[in-house]
Amino acid sequence: MELAEKKIYCEVLAQLLIVDGVFASEERAFLNAAMDRLGLTSEDRRDVFRNVNIDDSVESKLGKLGREARRELTAELERAARVDDVLAASERKLIARVREVMAL
Repeated sequence: MELAEKKIYCEVLAQLLIVDGVFASEERAFLNAAMDRLGLTSEDRRDVFRNVNIDDSVESKLGKLGREARRELTAELERAARVDDVLAASERKLIARVREVMAL
């Protein structure tokens, strides 16, 4: 995955984690672990947080990811949504939208 894809991947992941209005410590740890795994620097992480908006179009972001990155992200979103033991309706909705886009 190229750096731009890694950042977008984390932006969508962060969008899911904050969409319910709560960014629990477990969710923050999950996102940090993903960023560590993807090798994002401190500057890259700042870029991710600057570009996260819960109202952003998931479709446009997913369109910038390669097929494999989208598949990985879908699985990661499923895991992330359950990390705080609360699957909010807003999280379910975002995951459903990602699945719709993946099916196209």
